[in-house]
Amino acid sequence: MISKIAGFSLFFLWVAVSSGYPQEIVELKLDQLVEEAVHNNPDLKAARHETASVQARISQAKAWDPPQVGVEFFKTPIDKFPNPADGSMEMDYFVQQMVPFPGKRRAASRAAETNAAMMDGKYRTLEKKIIRDVKSAVYALYFVQWKIRINAENQDLMHEFTEIAKRQYEVGMGNQADILRSQTELSILMNEGINLEQEIKSAEAVINTLLSRPTNGPLGNVPDIVADPPEATFDQLKALAREVRPELQSMREYIAMNQAEVSAAELDVYPDFMVRVMYKDMADTSKDYWSTMGTASIPLGFWARGSFKGKIQEKNQILRKSEEDFRAMENTVLFQIQDALVNVESNRNLAALYKNTLIPQTEQTLYSTRSAYQTGKTAFFALIDVYRMLLDARLNYHRSAMKTMESIAELEQAVGLDLAEIKQRIQ
Repeated sequence: MISKIAGFSLFFLWVAVSSGYPQEIVELKLDQLVEEAVHNNPDLKAARHETASVQARISQAKAWDPPQVGVEFFKTPIDKFPNPADGSMEMDYFVQQMVPFPGKRRAASRAAETNAAMMDGKYRTLEKKIIRDVKSAVYALYFVQWKIRINAENQDLMHEFTEIAKRQYEVGMGNQADILRSQTELSILMNEGINLEQEIKSAEAVINTLLSRPTNGPLGNVPDIVADPPEATFDQLKALAREVRPELQSMREYIAMNQAEVSAAELDVYPDFMVRVMYKDMADTSKDYWSTMGTASIPLGFWARGSFKGKIQEKNQILRKSEEDFRAMENTVLFQIQDALVNVESNRNLAALYKNTLIPQTEQTLYSTRSAYQTGKTAFFALIDVYRMLLDARLNYHRSAMKTMESIAELEQAVGLDLAEIKQRIQ
């Protein structure tokens, strides 16, 4: 009676879990997801606007201050207020222009140009990070989907074990404990299946968020992720990264910007000029006059020297810091490349070991153990132990495959190029 009730309960639990399995018919294409993320990710959109705003500063830095025009009234009687033109003895019309010392605008525009290039490098850095995040999220979804498939297959297998245990019990070659053990294992699998359904929703939500889609939107099936890592040496990848890694390019531009700002600070000690042209309209005489005026700022006063000297020292210290930051970042990049290469190789070898050796051996062991149990030559717990070994081997294979692809994605980000570009550049 207990066996029938347990079987009846397991049947309904099986139906409930099986009905929740996603029936994906659309196959996800990684390249399309990456392209969609690049176009739609809100963080990237914000970075594009920020880069464009910085680029708009270049023309501002190149431009001179706008000219000034004005009129001046002389000797206007008090009783003519507020109309100064009535009764004024002289009206002066003038145009004046501030003229920066030669080289100041060039230094400022150079700083603005390198700042824009630096921001572009930061944008491309974020783009590479988003691409890696999308790939890692897709690989994580791949692993969860495989866990669901393996779980469903193991439920079928455990149903078969339960039937075998029942037949063995009916012919006197088994015991009821074997039946209860198999039903317990089946219940564990079904509970795991329910948890995996929640796990796959979380994995899909990560991808949807990166793509700026509704977080609860369903996704398709991830095909087998197979990609060969580049047959490149560390020295080859190191040279590529030094050339194209966005962070390094951005920091080079930051150094150039600081150099331009040092030049601009050094030029601040030189005077700026003001030129004025004036027309004098004389009310009490028929003769009018032209006049011109030029002025220069005098930044050489002893009370101002500390300000200019301190600014130059400040900009030089910032420049030295940026150079050291670049060297530190370069060391970090080289470590990331080496670490990614090691992870790619170790995970790939581990996946090959599971696929080519451990899984086939465990499958053969399971087949032999099942036959031995059916003939009464081994106990049921031995069959369960081998089944668990096969379960672990299959899960570990797909976990290693996922980690291999994640390591390749990290290698792509470390170098600054995708897999196809790396292979093309090292040929």
